[in-house]
Amino acid sequence: MLMSLNAYRQLFILKLLLVVSVGLGLNSCTKNSDKMVSESLDVKQFNVDQIIERNLNFNEDNLIEDIVLVEGVIQDINNLNNRSTIILKGKKDTDRLVICDMQKNQKLAINNLNLGDEISIKGIFKGTLNDVILLNCIIPQPKTNE
Repeated sequence: MLMSLNAYRQLFILKLLLVVSVGLGLNSCTKNSDKMVSESLDVKQFNVDQIIERNLNFNEDNLIEDIVLVEGVIQDINNLNNRSTIILKGKKDTDRLVICDMQKNQKLAINNLNLGDEISIKGIFKGTLNDVILLNCIIPQPKTNE
C-alpha cells in the first residue's frame, strides 16, 4: 500500500518531534537541582555570619546550582507537608537566614537535633531573596581520623 506524500510528511514530523522531545527530556534530567547531595561531593564552605557580614552575592559569584556547606545555629526545625526543613541563623543577631530543605533520608539525623545546636548542612544552592535557599540537603557525618 502506497502512502501519499502528505502522509510521509506527517510521519516525518512525528518522528522529528519524538527525537526532539526525548533529547530535551534527557538534557533536563542532567540539571543539578535533581542531583542528590552526598557526603563525598566537594563543596564551597560558608557560615551564616560570613554571608551577612561580607554580603556575599551568590548570584554574581556563580554559585547557583553549586553544592555548598553552610555552618550555623539551628533556629527552627519543621516538618510541614511531609518535608523536613531546618532554618539556620548566625551567631550574631540578624534577620538573614539559611533555609535548608532536607533529603528524606535525613529524618533520623534531624530527630537528634535541638534548637540552638551548631551544625553544618550541605545542599544545592538555589538562590537568595532575603534568605539563602538550599535544596536536597544532608547533614554530613563528622570525619574521624582512624
